[in-house]
Amino acid sequence: MASLFKVSKYIVTLLVAGGLLWFIAALFFGVSAAISYFSTGSLVNAGIATPGYSADAVRQVAWDQFYINLYSAVIGLFTIMIGLTAFRRGEKWAWYVTLVLVLNGLITSVFDYLSWGGWYTVFASALPALLALLLSVKSFFPPARRT
Repeated sequence: MASLFKVSKYIVTLLVAGGLLWFIAALFFGVSAAISYFSTGSLVNAGIATPGYSADAVRQVAWDQFYINLYSAVIGLFTIMIGLTAFRRGEKWAWYVTLVLVLNGLITSVFDYLSWGGWYTVFASALPALLALLLSVKSFFPPARRT
């Protein structure tokens, strides 16, 4: 196990900022999808073009988008919580869990946004957390010492 406080505070800040960005984006788009669910309009305000869709189809897409964004918000919260605790302390398991969370969120978002457009925003929101993971590799996995 890595020693306590071995991870740079700047890397932790980058990871937490990435989780916060993911959470805020998911919250924003989730609220837009929830509003669209209760209105008879389209999902244009949620970033999804639905011209020609029936009201029921728009509601179904809005419902699906709400749950996808809820999932992304939870990933953002978990990333923040782990980043502020175990990741900051340099516990190896936290690096692996954060990697899984970020990749899960990235893959889910890519598949979601590839079907509706706007997939480039996923990479912008995932970039801080992925960069934090890459910058912290030496802290969590130092090179073996030769004797």
